[in-house]
Amino acid sequence: MVLEGIEERGRINVLDTGPGAQSTVDFFSGFNARIHFVDLLSCDLIVDPPEEITARAAAEGFTRYLDLPSDLVFDVCLFWDTFHHLDLVVLEGLSRALSSHVDARTLGYGFGSLHAGARAAELDRHQSREHFRYGILKGTHLLLRPDTAPGRYHAHTQQQLTEHFSALTIQRATLLQEGRLELLMART
Repeated sequence: MVLEGIEERGRINVLDTGPGAQSTVDFFSGFNARIHFVDLLSCDLIVDPPEEITARAAAEGFTRYLDLPSDLVFDVCLFWDTFHHLDLVVLEGLSRALSSHVDARTLGYGFGSLHAGARAAELDRHQSREHFRYGILKGTHLLLRPDTAPGRYHAHTQQQLTEHFSALTIQRATLLQEGRLELLMART
């Protein structure tokens, strides 16, 4: 998983873009870690997005929302399925907001889609807003809690993520059920 070899780094900074899970806190308690929980799904850019926005304006909005110290660099970024709640312009804004907080050692973890719209079409067809909140149970196991998805669901392909999220590069993608991709990312 994304955490292989991380224990050798000494103190690590972790970004978790979810609301925070006790299992994640428990997992990282075995490390010299500082976890930054920033629930991006509560950000106005996702909950109540403007009809039109530029990537620059989105980056400025995320920078204010994240409110990170300028010298903070993350070792691990846990994006979970946050990308699916951002349209491509807003996704690019998030990338710009995080670009100064990642470096060549930063690792990322999240989900994408094999086909754009596949999961979104399924959700619309069933009028379901199935969504999960994530936590780390063990180094190779996740804890998923059902939740309600905020806003619109935007399924993004690996190519779209590569083009619009340049802060980190997809190093490995593993096909999961329903056309979802598990993504391991790094800065190149």
